[in-house]
Amino acid sequence: MLQLRTCYTGDIRHIVSRAFTTHQTTRAELYDVVIVGGGPAGCALAGTLGSLPALADKRIALIDPARLGNVQKWEPPTDTYLSRTLQITASNKRFLDSLGLWSRCHTDRVQECNRAVVTDALGGGMVDLAAVRSASAAAEATSVAHMIETKNLVSGLLRSLNQSCPGVDIIERVRVVGIDTDPAAAGARAEQWPVVTLSDERRLQTRLLIGADGASSCVRRYAGIGTYGTDYAQHSLVATLCLEHINHTAFQRFLPTGPIALLPFPGGFANLIWSLDSELLMLLKTAPDRVFSDLVNAAFRLSCAEMRRLYDMLRQGTREDALRAEIEWRLASFSQSNAGSDAQLPPRIAAISPRSRTSFPLRMRIVDSLVGGRVALVGDAGHVVHPLAGQGLNMGLEDIQCLSRVLELATIAGEDIGASAVLARYNRHRYARNLAMQGVVDKIWHAFGARSGLVSAARSLAMNGLDRLPAAKSRLVSAIMT
Repeated sequence: MLQLRTCYTGDIRHIVSRAFTTHQTTRAELYDVVIVGGGPAGCALAGTLGSLPALADKRIALIDPARLGNVQKWEPPTDTYLSRTLQITASNKRFLDSLGLWSRCHTDRVQECNRAVVTDALGGGMVDLAAVRSASAAAEATSVAHMIETKNLVSGLLRSLNQSCPGVDIIERVRVVGIDTDPAAAGARAEQWPVVTLSDERRLQTRLLIGADGASSCVRRYAGIGTYGTDYAQHSLVATLCLEHINHTAFQRFLPTGPIALLPFPGGFANLIWSLDSELLMLLKTAPDRVFSDLVNAAFRLSCAEMRRLYDMLRQGTREDALRAEIEWRLASFSQSNAGSDAQLPPRIAAISPRSRTSFPLRMRIVDSLVGGRVALVGDAGHVVHPLAGQGLNMGLEDIQCLSRVLELATIAGEDIGASAVLARYNRHRYARNLAMQGVVDKIWHAFGARSGLVSAARSLAMNGLDRLPAAKSRLVSAIMT
């Protein structure tokens, strides 16, 4: 007889476990580490743990509902770039390189970025980080950041797992349908070890369960770890753009409606990240490709009043040719009155890659802890941050470096890697750092979202002052990017 078991953990944060069992319970497979989530953070963690000699005898599993085999065999398109991209700091790139993980990616599709220009549309402030590299980078030739497509990174990490990490079992195309503790599944020695039930009815019991399964983490809910934070009431519109000429600089402009950023890719391509409220998002997401390209050019150049006028014309259903003529006239007027400022402006957008526009909601989520009973969280499962500083995955990679080091030292010392005392070391090192970065990014968003004349004047004064202090700019980039 089949029985449906529903398990609740916590008062309001719970996971519904839909595990079908018979009178004779299927024996669970034993693992030392089970990682839930086969995205960039989960694959990077699996590759890191699988490459550590101290953990060579550990059984490690990576679980994801996607067809990871297809992702591993991904062949990139020759005429465009994918719109979901990542900005990897120099230090995190060196970390992936040191384990042989980075070299498995299509590195010819990675763009080094050595300069960033940040401007404020309301107050006219500007910070040019062009000269920072020589002062803050390591002695060897390196870049401040590297732009890589998310799928490119995950594909490379999966290839590395399959070729260099035989101790890692990749379990794909299955969902986690339940997490419970079942002392009877593996005897008293495994008491309170989490048991993960999969959609194919397999059951995995693990010494340490790691949640790398994103902002809606089922592992976090199982552990009863609470979250709090902010919904920014905005979405990020991302797209792939074709530029009029080659570009190696990142540009970001803070508009009253939200920041817009252009990140470079090889061959004159670029990734667009534009924060918008729901109404503007739908207008721009459905605008004709040529109109959208023109509006991106305008957003980096025109005044806030002019942008409001163009949005109104778009709302009113102005004909495409008339709207484009209006934008071009305003851009021509801008060029005439701002001659010589091209170094602080991105190249003009020639076109948008067809069907590349997509969007996702913007929010901040803070967890009460990065650890629970035999549970650790990494990446978005443990912190969600606004993408305006490009720190989301970088924080996750720093989680991975810290957690892997903690587990390595615990293994060498003969400790139980799932013990609360071991996991507490990880939480002690990473929790405050993540919280601080989330706080900084949140304050930047609120500071640049304020439309008060006094506030805009103050922040532009601060930006222009910072731009005149190379040493301060160097420390800023060192703290955030390297």
